[in-house]
Amino acid sequence: MASSLIPDPFQMWRDALSKMEGEVNTLATGSLKSNEVVRTMNQLAGMTLGTQQMFEKVMEAYLRRANLPSRKEVAELAESLQRIESKLDQVLGVSAAAAPRPARTRRPAAAPAPEAVPEPEAVKAPKKTAKKTTARSRKG
Repeated sequence: MASSLIPDPFQMWRDALSKMEGEVNTLATGSLKSNEVVRTMNQLAGMTLGTQQMFEKVMEAYLRRANLPSRKEVAELAESLQRIESKLDQVLGVSAAAAPRPARTRRPAAAPAPEAVPEPEAVKAPKKTAKKTTARSRKG
């Protein structure tokens, strides 16, 4: 294949990108051996964890002020409700356990099947009969 006088810009881009990736990988590998970089990454992870805990506290305070339950409170309530239901099952015995319980989740009710409604018959308008006017009816 003959080489073109005009260089391929896409090939130049691929070559530059490959070279840059190789140098970044070399730099990252070498820098992880440095104690300073590892210490900095550890501090960054600690700051991220601290920020996350602060966000959780702020969100909890907001929900408390808005009089809304937090996810933790809802989970505790669900566990408590489950314990109460199991105790009720024990108190009521097997007869109540055999009875079907209503679903605890809301599901849309199945739409009833459309009933066979007869088609309304076409309403026929009364036919108007045109009266013939005759010379006699005009005079009379």
